[in-house]
Amino acid sequence: MKTRLSIFFALVMSILLFLPSGRTFAYGAHVIDDAGLFDSEEIQALEKQAKEISEEYDTDVWVYTSTERGYSDNYAREMLESKGEKDYPGGYVAYGINMEDRSYWVDAYGDYERGIFSQSKTDSLAETARDYLADGEYYQSAREVLDDIRIRFLVKTEPLGWLKKPFIYWKATLFALGGSLAIGLIASLIWTSMKAGRHKDKKLALEAASYADGLQLTENRDQFVRSYETRVKIESDTSSSSSSIGGGGSAGHTGSGGHF
Repeated sequence: MKTRLSIFFALVMSILLFLPSGRTFAYGAHVIDDAGLFDSEEIQALEKQAKEISEEYDTDVWVYTSTERGYSDNYAREMLESKGEKDYPGGYVAYGINMEDRSYWVDAYGDYERGIFSQSKTDSLAETARDYLADGEYYQSAREVLDDIRIRFLVKTEPLGWLKKPFIYWKATLFALGGSLAIGLIASLIWTSMKAGRHKDKKLALEAASYADGLQLTENRDQFVRSYETRVKIESDTSSSSSSIGGGGSAGHTGSGGHF
């Protein structure tokens, strides 16, 4: 009897080991450059970068460029959402460029991914991409977006990741500290110079009678202590710039992007 039970449990465990988990990942091509924006070395570098992030954080991270025409106001968003739901159903974070309408998009799909990449974060990733796309630096835009994706995963998923922010964003931290010190030093020098300048024509006096103008303790003046201002919003007739960031996405997606 015990032997039969042992065999039964062994079979059950073997079946469970081969059953797929709730989250399935494609782990296929991480760079699809249908638009031909990258050379072979750049594709290899991006492929390695995206693959490492995907394997480390159990998701699919990929880059997709295309010249395919779409039907929406942003072809990059349309192509990412369509391909992503079909080829990466377990969830993903993707960056896309479509040269047909010169659009770009960052898309997070899946509960796990959207829990990490909020709307404000995808907006930030899109802004990073836009800065490079405006100068035609397509590879640099993809590399920087992938690097920001990795940092976001690290901060949100690893223990005490939030404490590592100053070290992860060390360039921004040093810039902020240096800027604060420089502003404080300049302000101190200006204030000291102004104070010193006011006393250049002053002479040392030990008695009150020695003051040239005497001492005046009272002063009369009129001063308004409260004012009111009424503002009326005037709607602009001009449309927003084509390079502006637009967030949103279809149901189940959190994304952001625009045109360059």
